[in-house]
Amino acid sequence: MNGGGRTGTPGPGVAGALFLPLAVQNFLMVYNSTAMNVAMSAIVADLQTTLTAVQSAISLYSLVIAAFLITSSKLGGRLGYRRTFVLGAQIFGLGTLITAVGPSIVFMLVGWSLLQGIGVALMIPAMLALLTDALTGATRTRALSTIGTVGGVAAAAGPIVGGVITSFLSWRVSFLMGTVVTVVVLLLMRRVAEPGRRSVPAEDRGFDVLGAVLSATGFGLLVVGTLLAGRYGLVRARQDFEVLGYTVLERGGVSPVLVLGGAGLVVLVAFAAWERHLVTNGRDPLVRIAVLRNRTTRAGSETLAMQALVTAGVLFLVPVFLQTTLGFDALWSGLAMLPVTLGLIVAASAAARLVAGRRMTHRTAQLWSFLFMIAGCVAVAAMFDPRETGQTATGLALAPGLFLLGVGQGMTMTLTDLIQSTPPAEEVSDVTGLSRSINYLGSSLGVALAGAFLTTALVSSFQSGVDDSAVLNAAEKQLVQQTVDQQVQVTALSDDQVGANLAARGVGGPAADELVRINADARNRALTFAVGAMAVMSTVGYVVALRLPRVPARRR
Repeated sequence: MNGGGRTGTPGPGVAGALFLPLAVQNFLMVYNSTAMNVAMSAIVADLQTTLTAVQSAISLYSLVIAAFLITSSKLGGRLGYRRTFVLGAQIFGLGTLITAVGPSIVFMLVGWSLLQGIGVALMIPAMLALLTDALTGATRTRALSTIGTVGGVAAAAGPIVGGVITSFLSWRVSFLMGTVVTVVVLLLMRRVAEPGRRSVPAEDRGFDVLGAVLSATGFGLLVVGTLLAGRYGLVRARQDFEVLGYTVLERGGVSPVLVLGGAGLVVLVAFAAWERHLVTNGRDPLVRIAVLRNRTTRAGSETLAMQALVTAGVLFLVPVFLQTTLGFDALWSGLAMLPVTLGLIVAASAAARLVAGRRMTHRTAQLWSFLFMIAGCVAVAAMFDPRETGQTATGLALAPGLFLLGVGQGMTMTLTDLIQSTPPAEEVSDVTGLSRSINYLGSSLGVALAGAFLTTALVSSFQSGVDDSAVLNAAEKQLVQQTVDQQVQVTALSDDQVGANLAARGVGGPAADELVRINADARNRALTFAVGAMAVMSTVGYVVALRLPRVPARRR
């Protein structure tokens, strides 16, 4: 058997025993990602931190996954996919426990962003490869589509279930549940034998450490740069950028977003060049970049990334609006997201049937998904009206747009099957690593960009409101401007939070009322702008999906 072959083929019993624990763990992984969107206010209060810090934890979680997916996929091919999945589940379970009991944001960053991120990075490629190896034909198509649907339902149901748990118990209970469920999955996996592992020739056993470092660094710089947009601005730095006490970039100059993002792209180009160098010299690379020459793999991965970007961005922004503008608690925020779940379930089932019955192509399904997302974003943005203060009225106003977003998300569920089933067996780990890394990079960038659009528009609109105010005098306007310039972080604040901050600074009376009004107007304009920007991203995604082949290559 050659180096890319398999040492064994699992039987139907192995395949059946595999699907349940994989599906359960996949639901849990995605649930943990979205359930916290409606618990942000509770986390901020409990950990005595800021919304920006929690947003950073969410983005860094996706960043860690994106940074390590390629490396994890390679490890799975060498160590065995079952063994890699079990290792990832163990690390993930430890992370959920640390997050559940941690007293500060530092514990959340270690438990959630780092350990859970590494665990997910290990499990996702192993999960997809195990199913790809264990199943064939229509059975594999249904299994991979179902796994995708399970993840989509978890993403949409996360805010609802998470809202209920946070309101009646604590946000920490979600993570404790994660620990328990992961232990059960590990027990179930003990009944499953390793269905096969990649046989690696002795001369190729050296691991591509430099490639792993370059890939992780490149992805990391891209997302970290985007995360800084809210604080420093997208293009021009709003304040000095310091590293270890030294000013690296001065206020008014180029933003660190552009510098770090550009550096990330350069590192990723170097990574691609290094991988090609290894292949040319007959050595074993971390990933064969050449698999991206396949049109289906390349366009499919890019489409996945854009879908993840838009979904993650909107699912972050809507709870922010509900909690900071209207004072919704976690329960009502979750219930308001129910239309997303309904739309996803309806569309995912319909799309799977249509594609499986060859009445719709994968390409058509993805194009419709972006059209629904565009319509959903526009409808949601139009409903960001601060005059609608009732919980029921607001929920009904947002429902059509959120339902359309759910339908768009549901239409995407067949794409994973298309990407996974097209390459030959020896390239499955390469395709899995690259496509899922790009997908999670899109998710991470979605949250980061949503926050960047929000804060950039918030600062601009707030400053414009202060300048145009007829209530504030010149001295008060100058004080506000200095406060904004010196602000360590800028984020959406409720009227009560703004009032409390002003009182702490000794500002009251008509000036305080005017600043609360200006902030409310700026906040809603910023949220509308940010969701509108997600509509633009959906349009870009539609253009990307046009590159999917009308007739896919022959599938395995």
